[in-house]
Amino acid sequence: MKILQPSALKTAVTGSVIAALLAVTTGCATTPGYNAYGDIYEDVYKDSGFYKKNKKAIKSIDKELYRPAIEQTAANKVSSMGYRVKDVKYKKGNRTIKVKAERGREDYKIELGYPNYDVIKIKKD
Repeated sequence: MKILQPSALKTAVTGSVIAALLAVTTGCATTPGYNAYGDIYEDVYKDSGFYKKNKKAIKSIDKELYRPAIEQTAANKVSSMGYRVKDVKYKKGNRTIKVKAERGREDYKIELGYPNYDVIKIKKD
């Protein structure tokens, strides 16, 4: 019987742990239609009267979940261009983000594309 050296044993254990983690991560990320938040609600409340009664409200919360992050990213992009951001509006389903900003003493309306945040139009207001 051959005895493994401690370094070889450590390498074998580390490799198997990394392989297992990659398999789990890849499975979660590539599952079609996977929604982590939907799973939480559906698994806990699927058969309860609470979920059935509030299904519409729960789904609307899920739709608005990422809106603040999208608006903050757009504001950061515009402010990095040298503007002072006044207001950001993004409506789910639109491919544009509308930003009201100021540079110097002049007001501007800026449209950014979504999801790449490229500048589409800059207009003096």
